[in-house]
Amino acid sequence: MKNIIKFTFIFSLLFGLLQSCEEEYVSNLVLDKPVTISEFTVNGVPGVINEKQKTVVVKVPDGTDVSKVSPVIKIAEGAVITPAITANMDFTAPIEFTIVNGDVFCKYMITVSEEFFVGFLGTAANTSSIADDDEKAAAEWFLATYENGKYISFDDIKSGKVDISKFRALWWYFDSGRALPAIAEDAVVLNAINNFYKNGGNLLLNTHACAYFWKLGRMTETFNMAIGDGPGGDNGDTWAIGVNIGGKHDMSTHPIYKGIPLTTDAGGFKSFPAIGPGWKEDHNYAILDVAAHYGFGNGDEAAYTAFTETNKLKWLGVWDWMHDYWMAGILELMPTATYKGKAIYIGIGGIEFKQNAQGEKNPSGVNMYQSNINKLYQNSIDYLSIKN
Repeated sequence: MKNIIKFTFIFSLLFGLLQSCEEEYVSNLVLDKPVTISEFTVNGVPGVINEKQKTVVVKVPDGTDVSKVSPVIKIAEGAVITPAITANMDFTAPIEFTIVNGDVFCKYMITVSEEFFVGFLGTAANTSSIADDDEKAAAEWFLATYENGKYISFDDIKSGKVDISKFRALWWYFDSGRALPAIAEDAVVLNAINNFYKNGGNLLLNTHACAYFWKLGRMTETFNMAIGDGPGGDNGDTWAIGVNIGGKHDMSTHPIYKGIPLTTDAGGFKSFPAIGPGWKEDHNYAILDVAAHYGFGNGDEAAYTAFTETNKLKWLGVWDWMHDYWMAGILELMPTATYKGKAIYIGIGGIEFKQNAQGEKNPSGVNMYQSNINKLYQNSIDYLSIKN
């Protein structure tokens, strides 16, 4: 009983002290001042303010020098922002700002970047009208991957409905046959794309679309070619892409191969698988007899020099079993005095975007290496999206 009385007394004493302290303590902190950004503009372009994530994103027109912008900000009277908003601020990387008002502060991450677009070319009016399975799968993947991606029909270029000068890169995946469609060779269309390319626009062409480089005049020499456009066949092998050219030129560090898992054989040759067992269309547009074209043997280093320097290109990929200078399947066409844009040429037939669901080897049509193909194209588009 004594213990209970003692506990009750102590508890009452403490409660009284706490209550007394609470009544006597008065905070001097100023906690009711606003610390939000009500407006943030760059060259008259308003930023998108996300209060939940505390971010501001401004998309300025392509060509704006984001290393020298003079933003205008609106915050509450009496609030202070650090770093200070000044003229000619460098926003090549996002900047974290802190707003202090009274005894309250808040941090915002502000990003200012150029708004640009990348385009997927096609002969159909829209993606749903694309007939070829590989072309359609590529277009759907492209639009799902790139928020700034737009589908462009050649007819829209001809009519002037789409101004391709607003784009940084154009991708044409043509897998329907070795003969280029008439609309792509239309004088108005050809002139528009050629001007785009000559003025610094970048191109990604693959499979039969690679022939367009000759139509544009960027490639001029006549090579022996491996051109496949048949229905294909059931095949139990895994086809891979070699990235060691002639065994001496390791191109694995090129940006288009970033993040793709590579294997190295006993001879030191690096490659990555592109398509597993199953039905393969084998739609190549690869250059053959490269060394012989210049009067050299397949193993002669002079053949590599002649091909790359004469055509001003980087030799990036071959069939994985190629260990000499006989065949070229993936290239980067470098800018020239006439063609100021960059270009990627992917002419290896094993790089399909949708393996066919037929045959006995893989009736599901699921390519176990599809992620490598997706990564190759994403890397290529990202690389070509960088301003020259």
